[in-house]
Amino acid sequence: MLDLDQLQVAVAAAKRRFDLIQKKHPGLKARLWNGESVAVLVLSLPGGQTGINSSPTQILREFPAMVVGDSVKTGALNLLSRIEKLEWDATTGHEIARLKKQLDCLALQLKYDEKCQVEIRFNDLTYHLVWKLQKDDLVDRDLTPQTKASIQIVLGTLGQFAGTH
Repeated sequence: MLDLDQLQVAVAAAKRRFDLIQKKHPGLKARLWNGESVAVLVLSLPGGQTGINSSPTQILREFPAMVVGDSVKTGALNLLSRIEKLEWDATTGHEIARLKKQLDCLALQLKYDEKCQVEIRFNDLTYHLVWKLQKDDLVDRDLTPQTKASIQIVLGTLGQFAGTH
């Protein structure tokens, strides 16, 4: 389990690793016609994924499997559900602001699964680049399938990047 500080340390370390990989493979820095990056980092488990820069509330909303189940997660999900219902009903006023403030406080106490992987996702797939990355020393070759049939590129787990493994 990682707390928010450990998650932030892990994310920063993963971004530094990605910067090094981009220097070795400049094609990863390219942009598509719509301005999107060719490759982006995500946090991933079999239950889903979210962007590397997601806030605790975004993680809870988009990728609850990444948050370790406990009473804090349950309370935060309940608050999130109430907020979404009020927003769906187009309710305005102090109630939503109060609930969001409570959610922000709870979000600081969430714990995260250290087995969550940091992976490269491609908005434009270039197979020869994927195959080079599979063999790169900066990629976790135990977690990255070493086959041309796979496009999964894993840099490591949050636990590894946080130094808890």
